[in-house]
Amino acid sequence: MKTAAALLLCLSSAVLARADDVPTRIAPGPPSGGVVTLALEELWRAGGDDGDVLFGRLNDILRHPNGEIMVLDNQLCQVEVFGPDGAHRRTLGREGDGPGEVRQAIGLAFLPGDLVGIGSGFPGKMVTLTLDGAPVATRYPIGEPSDGNIGVMISLRSGPGLLAATGGRLVFDTPETSYTERFLAVSDADGTGEFTRILPRRTPIDPTGRLWDEAADYYFDGRWTIDPDGHILVPLERDRYVISVVDRGGRELRRFGRELAPRRRTAADKDRAGPIINVNGQRNDDAWEICDTDEAVGRIMVDPDTGDVWVLTPHGANDQPDGVLQTWDVFAPDGEFVREVIVPLGHEIREGFCYLVGDGLLVVQRGTGTSLVENDAATEPADAEEPEPLEVICYRIR
Repeated sequence: MKTAAALLLCLSSAVLARADDVPTRIAPGPPSGGVVTLALEELWRAGGDDGDVLFGRLNDILRHPNGEIMVLDNQLCQVEVFGPDGAHRRTLGREGDGPGEVRQAIGLAFLPGDLVGIGSGFPGKMVTLTLDGAPVATRYPIGEPSDGNIGVMISLRSGPGLLAATGGRLVFDTPETSYTERFLAVSDADGTGEFTRILPRRTPIDPTGRLWDEAADYYFDGRWTIDPDGHILVPLERDRYVISVVDRGGRELRRFGRELAPRRRTAADKDRAGPIINVNGQRNDDAWEICDTDEAVGRIMVDPDTGDVWVLTPHGANDQPDGVLQTWDVFAPDGEFVREVIVPLGHEIREGFCYLVGDGLLVVQRGTGTSLVENDAATEPADAEEPEPLEVICYRIR
């Protein structure tokens, strides 16, 4: 007889199962347009050791249609706004529980009526502000607290006609029937309507937090985006380089990707692995099932100017040659693998994140704002490099 946990595993597989008749385009070899190295012209920078703006830990960077660059600080729970010339113009939001305030800021969204949405991790909500920072409303993509929902919002995105967020909750019952529930919640662009949950997944958990299976717990938080047609681009499988194009109802329209084996992890990589929703906040390497390889897809972003889809794999984010920060795979809107793009900042920047923000601009977050080893500071190697100061640098792609 199957246990309740086994039944939940069957359910987990069923809700993410994909039809065999979905059009699929997987590149077997190199890109049609070869390898391109970006030529970058620095326009301005903010933060760093000598900057007037202090950053804590950054989570998202967007460019508003008015040309302003908005930088979301996860640690300080506020948005720093910069003009096209790099001048700091104002700060939006702050940490707290009042109107327009958030905790664990996790994503930016631009909404109709020149409103800015800021996601809050827990309690899972989105506050909306005017461009000058006045609070307007609070939305609950993950569920209203009045409904008894104690949900966590993990990522937030907006796109043409669409607002979406990933979230999750823990359901505790017996050791055999406790589980995590994960989903993508979608609504109209202003977020005032009902949020529909799509792509749900339930994964059995140990209520004590002692046991954890990384492969079974996979969800695409932070690895998805919205394309210019209002479709959701998401890697549904952990170990396959396949991007699914999904409509707002959760129907898979097509797939694209390339043949590329996942990157094998080092011992340090495995030491950093852990559940995104940790029951007791402790590591338990003796009973955790940690994968030997990284997820096949690390990040996805869409070039606002062309609609091309940029995919960063763990291969492209790690182990790059001297002089290279990252290498991205670029797909045309129809799924053709057209080129690999090298971001040549490895001499100046050891680690960071790239954001295509439109109008030919690439914004790079220099540094991560966290220790290179995400455990207790006492466990860091004696020869570990000091983390780079957090800095935001805006480049024009020439």
